Amino acid sequence: MTNFSAKEFEEALRIGRPPTIARLFPNSRALIVSGKFIDRAMLAKGRAIAMAANGRSSIIIRGVLRAAQRANAALIVEIAKSEGGASAYCAVNYWNIARQVDAVCNELGITVPVAVHADHYGIKCDTDIAAAEIEIPTLFETGVTSIAIDASHLPDDQNLLASIALNRCVPDWAGLETEVGEIKGKEGLSTVSEALFLILHSPNTTYPAPSTAPPATARNASSRLPTIPEPPRPTWPPPCK
Repeated sequence: MTNFSAKEFEEALRIGRPPTIARLFPNSRALIVSGKFIDRAMLAKGRAIAMAANGRSSIIIRGVLRAAQRANAALIVEIAKSEGGASAYCAVNYWNIARQVDAVCNELGITVPVAVHADHYGIKCDTDIAAAEIEIPTLFETGVTSIAIDASHLPDDQNLLASIALNRCVPDWAGLETEVGEIKGKEGLSTVSEALFLILHSPNTTYPAPSTAPPATARNASSRLPTIPEPPRPTWPPPCK
């Protein structure tokens, strides 16, 4: 990141915060932004990464925000469904993490951009889809600014269809992540072709393009990337086992 003036910071607060954040925290000085903004900024800068810190406790949230401010770096604070979902074990959860991040940012005078991410929102069968359609909108209503739809336990085609089915539950301004494959799953490590299949066919995809080319999207990336064959028609939704 680069340093910016007080005037530029005021403008960032005015136009950079998602509508839900502006409504929830109308008098806040915290620059909570969409995860999509951070992703696009990294692509524009090139050879850049942003830390996604697991905010399981208020101590962690305070520590990573102080570190990000010292480093003058954008930050993603996240919590996974297994840690902060409806049946999870952490005091920090999907529905209060944004409020905690906002409070600490204001207390400590944090000015770097921060995204609030609902990580690993797991989908394993059809009943999970139905529940997610009700639950996911409530995450954004309470301050989450990006989400990872994790259907990686399913075959690639059903993984993709889960992301497409739930895309309508994610606001246009928000970040949407999908999981390529289950870590150390029974099928082994994910391949490049599997990753490209999900990248090119997932909704709202932004593929890292050469710096001389316009940003690649799911609609135009296929002209510069390997052709991925269409999958066989799957059984959908997948039955719960």
